[in-house]
Amino acid sequence: MKSLIPFLWVFLGGGLGSVLRYQFSVWFNKEDSYFQWGTFTANLIGCLLLGLFTSLLNKSDNQHLQLLLLTGLCGGFTTFSTFSKEGLSLLERELYLPYILYTTSSLLFGILFLFIGYRIIR
Repeated sequence: MKSLIPFLWVFLGGGLGSVLRYQFSVWFNKEDSYFQWGTFTANLIGCLLLGLFTSLLNKSDNQHLQLLLLTGLCGGFTTFSTFSKEGLSLLERELYLPYILYTTSSLLFGILFLFIGYRIIR
């Protein structure tokens, strides 16, 4: 049973993160939009949280909390696969400028938010 405990922490955090990401999509995404604000916002907040949690837990040896927050919550909340699918949808509709803006801003701001989250705690 002890070997299942890490999986339970990831499961709990991942479930919560996935539900939160779905809710962001419901709130912000519009069908056939040029920019998927729900996924974009969830990914940026997820990067910020990952930076904050990483910095907070940097000196912690609490493996369960790391699994819950970093692997589970942030992993379930952010989504590279949905980001990629939405980018492909823009390309299929020949919306090249929105594709470039969406992918570039997602990558650049994602890294920036991760850095900001990490530096806030330090």
